[in-house]
Amino acid sequence: MENNSTKNINLGFSSIYEEYETLSKENYCDIFRRNGIRKHVELFLNPKDAILEINAGSGIDAVYFAKKGYSVLATDLADNAGIYINNKIKEQKIQNLEFQKCSFSNLKSIENRKFNHIFSNYGGLNCTENLEEIFNQFKDLLHPKGFVSLVIMPKFYPWEMATILKGNKNAFRRFKKNNTLANVGNYSIKTFYHTPKQVKMAMGENFTHIKTRNIGTFYPSLHYHSFQKHQKTMHFLMRFDTWINNKLLIPKGIGDYFILTFQKTNEP
Repeated sequence: MENNSTKNINLGFSSIYEEYETLSKENYCDIFRRNGIRKHVELFLNPKDAILEINAGSGIDAVYFAKKGYSVLATDLADNAGIYINNKIKEQKIQNLEFQKCSFSNLKSIENRKFNHIFSNYGGLNCTENLEEIFNQFKDLLHPKGFVSLVIMPKFYPWEMATILKGNKNAFRRFKKNNTLANVGNYSIKTFYHTPKQVKMAMGENFTHIKTRNIGTFYPSLHYHSFQKHQKTMHFLMRFDTWINNKLLIPKGIGDYFILTFQKTNEP
């Protein structure tokens, strides 16, 4: 039986997949951001690698990686995730993509499978405060020297904080001690913001940190609709953001998201 938190996650995210589908095709900011995340992940992939995606949503990234030739198992606890992904598998005749309804807290239900890479995009892991419980499952799901890449929302997002000047009372919501309630669809979902240090500590001794990169330090997220019409300015800001964050000049964990990659350590 679902508790209220899980129920809201299910219903909330299930209700907004069509919006995500549209953004992934039409919104310049979302297209640019997803492309950057995918390029980061592909640095750690070999041809025909097996990928486990957690919090796969409607399967936008799962379909991308499957069409690139990787074998993908997409998982999510939301009911509509299965509908969207299974429809895509059928309509696009994708043979190397599967869906399994599964919460990130119950990855042990994936039996007799090993993967080369575990991937989670767009802050799905911000729905939990207990990262260690989730990460403890990764070791048994990965081949030796396998990788993990996670896209997570940090506490420090300058663009959101700047909205205090326009009277946004939630401009500093990411700094709340325990959690904040985020509206997803018409549902309130407990959201926890994590620092890179917290993620690294939760990952534990079974993994070695390889790389962290900020995402969206110097440009507004796609939810700031008034900025999206200024495409030339957005284009400049996004290119600048990529360039300066690749120069290692900015502390990690500043932006709308950050992406970390870890590698499974050698087993004794």
